[in-house]
Amino acid sequence: MSTAVWIVIAVFAIGTIAGGLLRIRAWLQKPAPPEIIEAAHRDDDEDD
Repeated sequence: MSTAVWIVIAVFAIGTIAGGLLRIRAWLQKPAPPEIIEAAHRDDDEDD
């Protein structure tokens, strides 16, 4: 009984971690909003 509970907990934890990683990956692939790109260009111009 105890082993089965730990297996269920492990499967749940692995699923949670995998889901989180997929969510982060999807978030990183989204394009940046135009305001952020414009601010980065302004910052680059100030450095020169």
